Amino acid sequence: MTIKIYPVDIEVLLKPVGQPRCRISIDDQRQDLVIEQETWIKLFYQGHNTARLSIEQYGKSDLDPSTALIIDEIKFNSLSSPKFVYQGTYYPNYPKHLLDSDSVLPHQNYLSWNGVWQLDFTVPIYTWIHKTLDLGWIYD
Repeated sequence: MTIKIYPVDIEVLLKPVGQPRCRISIDDQRQDLVIEQETWIKLFYQGHNTARLSIEQYGKSDLDPSTALIIDEIKFNSLSSPKFVYQGTYYPNYPKHLLDSDSVLPHQNYLSWNGVWQLDFTVPIYTWIHKTLDLGWIYD
């Protein structure tokens, strides 16, 4: 049995508040960056099942209110929708004095604490897009 591999071009628009450090990864690709201005990050993924796009903000002091990272837009094969960003989940690492805070924040794009934002999607990407945008019935 031959497994079909599907290619996906991914573009992520990141906007900084201050100069956040982040790590963006998918599959075995990883980039460490300091975001100083609005930046498009380009990734290429090939697969046949589920993939996870992760964006981690790290290195921020718990006392620093002036640094954050905004995941503003995501494009899959040049197609964009605000729903793509809000399918992700943010897992902040709160300071010890805020441990009672919610540790899982679905539908967030503002990374104000150190932590990881993750988006799981499936390939072929057009099927995932169709379901995410609720475009009606699809034959699986």
